[in-house]
Amino acid sequence: MGAGVAQGDSEQNTMKGHPQLRDDGVPCSHKFSHGQMEVLAAICNTFVPSLPLEASGLAPNGDNSEEILAKCSMDGISAFYRLDAVTADVPDKVARLFAQRMKDFPLLLIGAGLWLLSTYLGTFAMCGLLCLSSRFPFVHRFPDMSLAKREMVLLKWAHSRIPSLQKIFKLCKGYTLFCFYSKVGSDGCNPCWNAIGYTGPAAELPQGDEPGPRPLEGKVVDAEAVGAEGLRSVLGAGGFSPLDEAALARLRALAAQDEAGKTIVGVRCDAVVVGSGSGGGVAAGVLASGGQKVLVLEQGQYFARDDLSLLEYPSMANMYEGGGVLATDCGAVNLLAGATVGGGSAVNWAAAFRTPDHVRREWAQGLGLPLFASDDYDRAMDAVCAKGAVHCSCELESFQNAALRRGCQRLGVDVATIPRNVRGQHACGFCNFGCSKGEKLATSETWLVEATARGALILSNCRARAVLHRATSTSTSAKDREAVGVVAAVGDILLFIEARATVVACGSLNTPPLLLRSGFRNRNIGRHFHCHPVIMGWGYFPEGTGPRGTVYDGPIMTAVSKHLANWDSDSRAYGSLLEVPILHPGSFAGIVPWTSGSAHKERMRKYARTAHFIVLCRDQGAGRVMLDRNGQSTKILYRVQPVDAPNMLQALELGLRSLVAAGAVEIGTHHVDGHTLDVLSSSREQLDDFIRREMALASQSLAQKDLSYPVSSAHQMSTCRMGADPESSVVDAGGEAWEAARLFIADASVFPTASGVNPMLTVQSIAYCTAHSALQKLR
Repeated sequence: MGAGVAQGDSEQNTMKGHPQLRDDGVPCSHKFSHGQMEVLAAICNTFVPSLPLEASGLAPNGDNSEEILAKCSMDGISAFYRLDAVTADVPDKVARLFAQRMKDFPLLLIGAGLWLLSTYLGTFAMCGLLCLSSRFPFVHRFPDMSLAKREMVLLKWAHSRIPSLQKIFKLCKGYTLFCFYSKVGSDGCNPCWNAIGYTGPAAELPQGDEPGPRPLEGKVVDAEAVGAEGLRSVLGAGGFSPLDEAALARLRALAAQDEAGKTIVGVRCDAVVVGSGSGGGVAAGVLASGGQKVLVLEQGQYFARDDLSLLEYPSMANMYEGGGVLATDCGAVNLLAGATVGGGSAVNWAAAFRTPDHVRREWAQGLGLPLFASDDYDRAMDAVCAKGAVHCSCELESFQNAALRRGCQRLGVDVATIPRNVRGQHACGFCNFGCSKGEKLATSETWLVEATARGALILSNCRARAVLHRATSTSTSAKDREAVGVVAAVGDILLFIEARATVVACGSLNTPPLLLRSGFRNRNIGRHFHCHPVIMGWGYFPEGTGPRGTVYDGPIMTAVSKHLANWDSDSRAYGSLLEVPILHPGSFAGIVPWTSGSAHKERMRKYARTAHFIVLCRDQGAGRVMLDRNGQSTKILYRVQPVDAPNMLQALELGLRSLVAAGAVEIGTHHVDGHTLDVLSSSREQLDDFIRREMALASQSLAQKDLSYPVSSAHQMSTCRMGADPESSVVDAGGEAWEAARLFIADASVFPTASGVNPMLTVQSIAYCTAHSALQKLR
């Protein structure tokens, strides 16, 4: 969709892209009262207050004016400091995000906190002596307190030993700062971007109004948009047979769904694939190429290249699970997972590691899965690498990757180039919002294109409700039950799909709930959850120091240090990698420490030249993905375990030292205390003391399992793991469920343990093998 799309009745929206990705401010309601909104506005304005330019310590003729004016005018900087959250209409956006994205308990917690702070007694309970005054009325409600005292209150919550107060601080801080720095106007810009050195995505978007390539055009049907009759029509036109009344009645009896007010649609295919990401996309491609009639179900939306806006807020909201603000139930780990056609492969950072040899040996020899030592698995990896054009060539390196590489080289430690699934020298820093050039070879550019060329059809906005299964109908099966298809929900439509093979590939967070809602009872479903927990550190490089560039331009991920990964260890290789992340302004603002409104704005002024590294841990500790007591909502349980913390801390130290070696003048971590070190004015002993203190704080936070040190995850694995027997696993070496014949799982949930590297190619390789196993059964 090109420029010039109407916004409202008169104003023209100059942004490119699909309406859902342009942040047009589609209204949604919240139920917060006037008093609660008054408190929320005060909280938001405490995180982002209006400040005079003098608060920045800058002056037009100051020592640093040349650096500042190279990026923006002094008027722009002054406007940035004057702008507060309320003026930017952030509280209303935060309230709507709370209502849209939060589960029941966190929303109840936020609502209760806002209500208490709107009262005198509640403010005293949550703020203590800070709300007292020597003048009438002697107790001030939170909105009536001074900015300085409100800041002290927020910091008190941040360091509180009461988990609920820590959680309120984390949620309000993250949502407020993310919205303030990521929301855009009708011109696709944010008023703060110029002052922080962020240009936005305009340079990465196709120029002109000519529509770009849409590889899956006509092959993806928005099931929600076409309605029941439209769905019957497109399925029929695609060669899928409707179910007769008897067959439909049998499936409806198996499903036991509440059908009140629902329109029923039934269809038959050879294979139904739930999910279109790295696993589902490959499985669909292999099955369709093998002559099977394949129907793919995807809960997310299809966004082709010219649909993409590459804007942070709407892209996160529409292309990620939970709108990009998903977390474990305790709030300790932030989770990123794709939720669009192409799944994680559409929004990941293009790292394409083969399954490491030591991991293959562990899975084959230690866990009784000879597949991973076989020529078949070698051929699978070769096939997916060829399809994704995986290569290690890197002629252009981004600022952050160059800093990591330079620092490691100067320290004399291992650093290598990450293989990527991109065409040529693709160098875009916005590919976590989709690839507008089609050069990152997601499944939506490769395997799904191949599948649809061979007759497959993809239904988007279609959520699987349950896998349908019955008592085994043949005496040749060793299993008591067999899968016969899926029932899916599309608005007020129930879609019943009869299939000879059912492939579940909706990811480690969604596959276990689907199986549990379907009545499967293998005790391993949802257990053994690994997620490669990540902690970060950062270093600031003023213009003219360190590598050139900014944090958001150039390829996202090209450098990796395996120095502390323990790959050469005689014992099992559980260590950590050093890589770099991509953090656009909203994500950056939400995760860096907040110690005051002025300090945070000063930190944001350094955004463009602040390089981060990530510590990616191959975790031995595990969590769980399960259903709540009502069997409806998903609960995600995970904490970093003591067995994993030491190697994460070692890698944190190495990362900080590598940034110093690369030329950073200031370093820090994400601990809530927000300590930083001025490297240029510090001795070697002071540097060592700082790093020891930060490691101790991180260690204490991980040990106490509080929220003072942010932990993130973009790799969720092992919740339906593969194994040699049903007592310890959910699927066998062919990817078929122990509980039901013809039910296959083909996503990262089948990993026997954590892979220790970015998992895309391992997911695809296992899915390739599983799909061939399914083909044998179908033939």
